[in-house]
Amino acid sequence: MLDGVGISWPGGSPENTGLILALIVGAYFVVLWFSAVVWTARDIHQRTVEPMAQVVFTLIVLIFNFPGLVVYRVLRPPLTLQEAEEHRLESSALMRELEQAPPCPRCAYEIAADYLVCPRCALPLRLSCESCERVLDPDWTICPWCRTTIQANDAASSEPPGGQSDASAPANILTTARSQQPSSTSSGAPHVQSARVPTYD
Repeated sequence: MLDGVGISWPGGSPENTGLILALIVGAYFVVLWFSAVVWTARDIHQRTVEPMAQVVFTLIVLIFNFPGLVVYRVLRPPLTLQEAEEHRLESSALMRELEQAPPCPRCAYEIAADYLVCPRCALPLRLSCESCERVLDPDWTICPWCRTTIQANDAASSEPPGGQSDASAPANILTTARSQQPSSTSSGAPHVQSARVPTYD
């Protein structure tokens, strides 16, 4: 018993109580250590198929415990095998979509998947990424390869180069007609008036 208190040590003595606490704490860390090794073995099997890499990373965590787990988190492959396969399929689908390019909408000339403009009529067809320089579709808002946001002025540059001159052509025609209308009216008015003057002979 404690001196002057009716409470006994759980192990019967301070030494036994400390031993019990040490065993509990040690078992707790052993369970965490074992869990970290099992998690590392499962995680590395999902990220690579190389047996040497799987063994090496598992031994790092097994030998160095939690510092080894930190080292593994830094050196492990960034993507799992499933994520890498999904990324590859997505890239393949995007490339097939770009390869199935329709003809030029202006001149119906056959265009390839990597053409940025039509070689016949110079119609802008696609954009190029400023970071990775890959071919982009004008409808995209972000590059699917490097995640670079496509600026708004890039979409505006995809308009046909002759659009401005075509849109301004009707205005020039009206301006020309209005400038010619007063002169034709003034020149024709005296002739009409002189033709309608009555004679009293």
